[in-house]
Amino acid sequence: MPARMNVDKKFIEKAILYSLTGVALTLSPMGGKVVLAIARYYLKKWWEDGGPYVPPENDPVMVRESLYKLKRNDYIDWKYDRKNNIVRMELTTKGKIFFEHVRISDISIQAPDNWDGQWRFFMFDVPEKRKALRESLRNRLKNLGFFRFQKSVWVHPFECAKEVRYICEYLGITPYTTMFTAKIDSDRILRRYFLKQGVLLRRHLSLLDKGIRY
Repeated sequence: MPARMNVDKKFIEKAILYSLTGVALTLSPMGGKVVLAIARYYLKKWWEDGGPYVPPENDPVMVRESLYKLKRNDYIDWKYDRKNNIVRMELTTKGKIFFEHVRISDISIQAPDNWDGQWRFFMFDVPEKRKALRESLRNRLKNLGFFRFQKSVWVHPFECAKEVRYICEYLGITPYTTMFTAKIDSDRILRRYFLKQGVLLRRHLSLLDKGIRY
């Protein structure tokens, strides 16, 4: 298991939001420490699912403050049945909307061990009346590491259909977009660009082009 990270409250809040996505938990906390028990449960689950942080047992204050802040902002809610010592916790409607903002900012394209030598082309033709959404899309493509091939044609070496589709659905512009995968004969410029950016690595090219220098 990887080492714990030193993080701030915002990271803990994000971990709680991710842990609550699509679920509502019924929990029987021990010792009456309801809020802390819930927070630790979710953060431990998030850690086990691949999250990089779980709060240490001697750090209850930061966890409690993060949880109460989310509740105070109406992002989460919980109901406590004192008689049965049962707690149910879930995202509110406002919390679900807020989580979508958090999630869209966290999207990234994962580099595979091996590259198939193909390029992922993404094209869009968003109407002028939706200019703000178009600019938002461009900024997100830049953040994901896409190369601007032409004005409204962007390219990336790795599989990213799921990530791009999520962004387009979030922005509500899916009907104005197209994506396809293809090999191109003269792609030396693209390869050099993505090597320079650190997206493509030497190992990605070594299996495809032994002996070719970039």
